Amino acid sequence: MTLQYNLFPLSEMSMASRFFSLIPSIFTYTTAEGSDIPKLHTSLVTYIRQQELASIIEELIDCNRPHSCIACTGGHGIGKSVLVLQAIRDPSVSATFHRRCWIDCRVLTDTSNFLEILAREMGVPHTEFSPSAREAQLEILVAAIRRLAVVRRVIVLDDLDYLYALDKSFTDAVIKSLSSIDKLVLVLTIIGWTSAPPREIEWFLQLKPLSLEMARYLFQSVYPVPLQRDALDKLLARVRGIPKYIMILADLACRSRLQLKDLVQIVNDPRSNLLGTRTDHDVKSLEESIRAYPPEDRLDHHALYVLRFLASLPGGMSQNQLQTLVGLPVDTFASACKQMSALAYFDSEPGDLLVLSRPLREYATRTSTLDHQTQDIFLKQLIALIEMKGSLRPGTPDFPQTVKQFTEQKINIENILFTFLDVDSPIAVEAALQFLKPRCAVKPSLKLAAKVVEVAEREKMHLLPYALQTEGEARYNSAFLGGAGLLARAEALFSTFEDDASVVGEMECRVLRTESAFRGRKDLNPKEEWKQAAEYARARLSTLNSETGRRGHAHNLLTLARLSEDIKERNLLIADAHTLFKDLEDGYGLILCDFYSATSVQSRVHLAHKFQVFRDFKMAATCYKIAFHSVIGSIIQGSCRSMTPIEYIKVFGIRELILKAITHLPQLLDLLKKAIDLYELLGQNLDVAFCQYHLAQLLPPAEAIDLYSQAIYQFTFSDFTHHRERGTLDQCYSLVEA
Repeated sequence: MTLQYNLFPLSEMSMASRFFSLIPSIFTYTTAEGSDIPKLHTSLVTYIRQQELASIIEELIDCNRPHSCIACTGGHGIGKSVLVLQAIRDPSVSATFHRRCWIDCRVLTDTSNFLEILAREMGVPHTEFSPSAREAQLEILVAAIRRLAVVRRVIVLDDLDYLYALDKSFTDAVIKSLSSIDKLVLVLTIIGWTSAPPREIEWFLQLKPLSLEMARYLFQSVYPVPLQRDALDKLLARVRGIPKYIMILADLACRSRLQLKDLVQIVNDPRSNLLGTRTDHDVKSLEESIRAYPPEDRLDHHALYVLRFLASLPGGMSQNQLQTLVGLPVDTFASACKQMSALAYFDSEPGDLLVLSRPLREYATRTSTLDHQTQDIFLKQLIALIEMKGSLRPGTPDFPQTVKQFTEQKINIENILFTFLDVDSPIAVEAALQFLKPRCAVKPSLKLAAKVVEVAEREKMHLLPYALQTEGEARYNSAFLGGAGLLARAEALFSTFEDDASVVGEMECRVLRTESAFRGRKDLNPKEEWKQAAEYARARLSTLNSETGRRGHAHNLLTLARLSEDIKERNLLIADAHTLFKDLEDGYGLILCDFYSATSVQSRVHLAHKFQVFRDFKMAATCYKIAFHSVIGSIIQGSCRSMTPIEYIKVFGIRELILKAITHLPQLLDLLKKAIDLYELLGQNLDVAFCQYHLAQLLPPAEAIDLYSQAIYQFTFSDFTHHRERGTLDQCYSLVEA
């Protein structure tokens, strides 16, 4: 049977693969019956590497001096794999070894993957081996191979550098164990060792670059140019006898029908960056270089992975942070960065920040996919972001610096999400919805929310109603109109499904839509419509038995408690919600119940700290704000009850009275400052404006002016500036003018 077989993995040798396809008379891709080794035609390798090939064959078949482990070393592109491949396909080697196995270490994902492949290649039954415990299983596997070793075998571990990069100690153990098996010869191909090579290696061959004569032969095997000897020699001098580079240039000249003098000019021009010379950051030249010799042919698989991940970060990332996120060892990551830096792939100057050049970023985004490993990194970033959010504590000395770090990481994640939403990636939609969830979002990007809806709608995803709900809620929280229409669409879509999560989503949209109509519009008094929506949701949600349904019902009960003007009814609703949350073991829900029951200033401050632990900054800010108003309200007993007392302190002329009555003014003002910090972090601009107005009235005039001006700006540009906001805005103007 004849099978197609790639000499090199596509990701590593895409240019070489194109080269092979141009010359089918030289290379063939057949698998001989009973062997897993690809067959390579002898005419080319036999001629350019005669002595080296003969040496390897002799060492393999010499029964007087049998070896247990030999190695072939040399730089990248020197031809190690091709040479060893040809050697073990030689008839004399075939006669000596009844089984020949080839393991390409470039395709390995981890050490367990290597053990699985080794067991399969050696014919070890599944019942005798499980690849879960690495070194322990290696010993079991070697014992099984010894029992099966009734014939002579040769195992080739090709590109062993990749296995070393996964786990050095494990790789050394593999070499030691396999070399100890009778009737088995281990053959290694590797660029080299960072320290002394393993003692088990009894013979090794170090490949050197081709001589000028052999380099000419290899080039003209692909693109005959008998009358251009001088130009060819100049060209070959640039590639220093490296077979891989010679084939790439020959292929480029053949496909483009270039005269060699033109190719020499391209290679000699440092701006072309054709062979990886450090250049100025000339975009056009780099684009030409990518087309002629893409990153897949220049970088090892670790560097290629770093390149593709960095391509999703238009703003770049610090080296330390990127190394942590991609999960590579420090030395391996440093090597990857060095490879990309040598090829002028970075736009940034040498330093901590790594930013890919625009052509490289566009190429990588266009040609790579969001694989499972990158998806995992997305999730890790989101988790890390949420955890960092939990460490944000207003009023602490490091709060501004922590917010700055958080904001930088948030921008990077948004850039990643936009990059993959542009190619309609489903996982990016899921990640973006997680990123924009109310208890995760900080200053939610309305542009990102709109992009998620666009992609979900275009791809007809089941997540579309969740995307519409998320954008509607983000617009509402950011004090912009347009959210009600999005929530209405989401409600209609949720109603077409019968699962509990969809029923909860439908009811949440209905209640939030009516709440948005109520916000800041007491002149129209739509509160009754809001309450009716919550009552309807209560009737629907009370019939659900799933955890999702019961949790949604409990949250809706708290909404009804918030709307109730009957204290007895309010307490019963809170008690029912508390029972549900307790049964669900929902700590966050229980804290919400405590919030609606709390009465003292100290209890609200304590709840603010608890909400921050659960990363609900909106409720934490609300606790600080209510605690502040509780103190002021206890002083202004005779104020008009139809309005928040502190909003009109100066109108009543009682500022001095309040300042005299407050014994701990700095601590009181600190509550409102913490609320402002949190509302600003959330992007809830109207809440910031109200707090700034309240705070300014208790500050000296010089400090108050700046806060009044900021509040005026927020009220003026908000879509929700109606009755209450307009009255406060007018007060701000009058107080500034005074």
